[in-house]
Amino acid sequence: MDAAQSNKGSFGQTEINWDKLDKTKFYVVGAGLFTGVTVALYPISVVKTRMQVASSASVERNTFSVIKGILRADGVPGLYRGFGTVITGAVPTRILFMTTLETTKAAAFRMLQPFKLSEPTQAAIANGIAGMTASLSSQTIFVPIDVVSQKLMVQGYSGYTKYSGGMDVVRKVVKADGIRGLYRGFGLSVMTYSPSSAVWWASYGTSQRLIWRWVCLFEDM
Repeated sequence: MDAAQSNKGSFGQTEINWDKLDKTKFYVVGAGLFTGVTVALYPISVVKTRMQVASSASVERNTFSVIKGILRADGVPGLYRGFGTVITGAVPTRILFMTTLETTKAAAFRMLQPFKLSEPTQAAIANGIAGMTASLSSQTIFVPIDVVSQKLMVQGYSGYTKYSGGMDVVRKVVKADGIRGLYRGFGLSVMTYSPSSAVWWASYGTSQRLIWRWVCLFEDM
């Protein structure tokens, strides 16, 4: 959703200013869609994590054997271990990401206006800065949630510690390693997701304007 630009631009597209956006619908619809996608894809994350931690002696060496093992041991709920923790943390993470993205994008557009750049270039820079900033800020919530959820995904498997829930994981991790234990891999996550988010949103902002330019050209023909 691109909500940080002016009204009708020079290429004919209609865009919504952040201050005029219906934020209730923006957050509710966004959180709802994100939750739906997470429900559908979460079992894949569980299976992938199990495969990554499987020992060389494990009989679960492929996707189907992992799924059968989970279903045999825990049934369908086994494919959703840690799901409550993920949703509890993922919704505010998503809200933080989108809020940072849109507000940073609006500020970046204003800062770039004096440079008289072409609209696609301006959009690429503003969206790129916003994407990187949004990803960086959201990692402060996402990484601890990821650490906790992955421990829940593999609990009791191949000798891994068993937990009574997400808060139990937090207590044990903090007791053993302090708050830093909840941020294991934070640097790598930032290095992975922030640049990719910048490239994705920069490409999105540029392609949106180029497409609208082509549409307008066809309309004028």
